[in-house]
Amino acid sequence: MKNIVFAIFAGIVVFAIHSCAPERQPHEWVYEKFVSDLDSLILMNDAFLKRVKSKPASATLRQDFLKLRIQFKKTEAFAEYFFPTTVRMINGAPLDEIEDEENAVFEPGGLQVIEELIFTDEPVDQEELVRHTRKMQVNVKRIKMLWVDIRITDSHVMDALRLEMFRLISLGISGFDTPASGNALAESEVVLQSFQHYTQFYKSKLPAYVALDSITNGAIAFLKQNKDFNAFDRAAFISDHINPLCRSLYKNQELAAIPFMNSHKLLKGNVATIFDKNAFDPEALLSDSKFSATADRIALGKSLFYDSRISGDGKTNCGSCHQPEKAYADGLKTSKGFDSKFVSRNAPSIMYASLQQALFYDLRAPSLEDQAADVIHNKLEMHGSMDEVAKLVATDADYRRDFKKAYPELDSIRPVYIQNAMATFVRSLNPFNSPFDKFMRGDKKALTGDQVAGFNVFMGKAKCGTCHFVPLFNGTVPPDYQRTESEVLGVTVNAQWKNPVLDKDPGRGVHDQFPQWKNAFKTSSVRNISKTAPYMHNGAFATLQEVMEFYNEGGGAGLGLDVPNQTLAPDKLNLTENEIASVISFMEALTDAPE
Repeated sequence: MKNIVFAIFAGIVVFAIHSCAPERQPHEWVYEKFVSDLDSLILMNDAFLKRVKSKPASATLRQDFLKLRIQFKKTEAFAEYFFPTTVRMINGAPLDEIEDEENAVFEPGGLQVIEELIFTDEPVDQEELVRHTRKMQVNVKRIKMLWVDIRITDSHVMDALRLEMFRLISLGISGFDTPASGNALAESEVVLQSFQHYTQFYKSKLPAYVALDSITNGAIAFLKQNKDFNAFDRAAFISDHINPLCRSLYKNQELAAIPFMNSHKLLKGNVATIFDKNAFDPEALLSDSKFSATADRIALGKSLFYDSRISGDGKTNCGSCHQPEKAYADGLKTSKGFDSKFVSRNAPSIMYASLQQALFYDLRAPSLEDQAADVIHNKLEMHGSMDEVAKLVATDADYRRDFKKAYPELDSIRPVYIQNAMATFVRSLNPFNSPFDKFMRGDKKALTGDQVAGFNVFMGKAKCGTCHFVPLFNGTVPPDYQRTESEVLGVTVNAQWKNPVLDKDPGRGVHDQFPQWKNAFKTSSVRNISKTAPYMHNGAFATLQEVMEFYNEGGGAGLGLDVPNQTLAPDKLNLTENEIASVISFMEALTDAPE
């Protein structure tokens, strides 16, 4: 009897304790769910290592590997969000990681390297496969160790899930991290299912959760019905499913009064989709807020941009090579510089130049301010002096007035502020008003059927979207846009495919003596590309048709040239004439309307 009484009393105490305990918050459930998914990934990685050591049949090995990738995708949103450096060693591109400041080269590792070892017609390199699987094992367990010290909030959860959707449409469905297996669509389905699992913890907190869940179900169903990578309608998937999903997530977060993250990155933390008109902040890379744009600074910078007095001979200005009617390019194979002599490189458009982490084809300038000074001082380009430009502004009455309006707090005119004014003008050149932008914001008539088809080929079979990332279509890597990539393409001196000759410009190799960067050039934006012919750093290709043919051949290596460090896959794309024409039609739809 005493035992029964004690048991009842104990039960009452336990009930009272649980009744008094605070209700678990959604982000706490998210925290535990991630731990569970990560533990499963660790166990699967351990099991995969054992499988690899047993030397199974190729089909079995591939099947087990794809399961491992699927499990990683369940953890991707938060692993990428909190541990991007470690994740590069788990699912980074299979290319050497170069840290020029440290003068060090780190070999790639993780799933994409393992995939290349497994999905090949060559015999599997057993030793390398075991080594890379062990390395991945170490890095996955490192995330588990680091996660213990992470404290997340609802804002973190919403931001990580938002970025995961942006990663899905910019990298996932393009096959960016599944080039050999081609399993992108199956993995995309898992990403959405994981998104749904995490958002379910917010069922009671998000006022319009039911609508969000319904949209997510629709997106998953769309993927289930479309299994063919090349035929997948990415335009419909993004515009009809993921964009509405992201808008719903944004609206729910707003209604739930969950603060948006303010991360001061190129992609703003408080936008619904990456296609929003003002989704990107061109001032995110400023070293100091005192250099922020004002209308007066833009006006001053524009005046200087077109003033030939800033050059050494008084005959050249920035507008000589960057003409508005040509999307701020010049239409020449290589540009005319000082004394009307041609320089060695083609003038790129400076539109959207502020939305990349470094400037020039060889990425030698870390900011637009540095770029302005570099061009003016360059003896082959303008052969001028920033000090002389400052003197010009100080002695010209109109400029003195305009400078005082632009920088009223300053008592003297210094070159750094001249550079800033010119850079501020360039930062204003991000209209985002092309037919493609309008389509992604809901105007389904903005693109023709052929242009929609071209976008799908661009992002799929042609693999353009794996280097020219949507929506900037340059080499600034989504979804955090923290680094801008360069590529080795094996560019030729002309469009003669039968007798190709490799262009000798060393690109980044001029300034950075890493063999991986020999002949490497910044991945420029293809926005407004219909206005910026000829193409490539050397102006070698006169038309977009020639550009597409070059890529279709697999770049220089695909043409049979010796380009051992080429980052572009040398395999033929096997695009048909119609597919090439549709991609060109799509790229023409990236032309901004006059403002």
